[in-house]
Amino acid sequence: DVYEGEWKSSLKEGRGIYRLANGDVYDGEWKAGKQEGRGVYRYANGSVYEGEYKAGEREGHGVYRFASGTVYEGEWKADEKEGPGVFRYANGEVVSVFYKQNAPVGEAVMWKADGRRAWRLRATRCGAHNPVEMISLEEARQTAERLGLPLPSPLPGAA
Repeated sequence: DVYEGEWKSSLKEGRGIYRLANGDVYDGEWKAGKQEGRGVYRYANGSVYEGEYKAGEREGHGVYRFASGTVYEGEWKADEKEGPGVFRYANGEVVSVFYKQNAPVGEAVMWKADGRRAWRLRATRCGAHNPVEMISLEEARQTAERLGLPLPSPLPGAA
């Protein structure tokens, strides 16, 4: 592993780039030897996290781009998804969801890639969302607002 950056009292402090032997690279802010503040973590598998860190863990707002093309934008706490977020899947579908300790909870809304259809989803005990019913686009918007979920912008199918 190789670190290039600022130091304070023999600890990483300020801006720096940390290259791990496995091919992962973190470029961002450090405090007391741990990732703290804004940073970009590039995984060797092609996935990228860009966002906030606290005490070496993802915490606050962040965007995780999976190597598959799927993108998650939302809140993090203690290195887990926590709170409202939006998944944009490589197939064009968009899901607005709420997480608690890295697991989806309650209702969610999915917009199909064509932008003409939406589904109400419900979290399962295994941490997935199952479709409950097809709903109108207006009902999807209202449901997201009622649940305090982010309304994706742009929505699928929007020009």
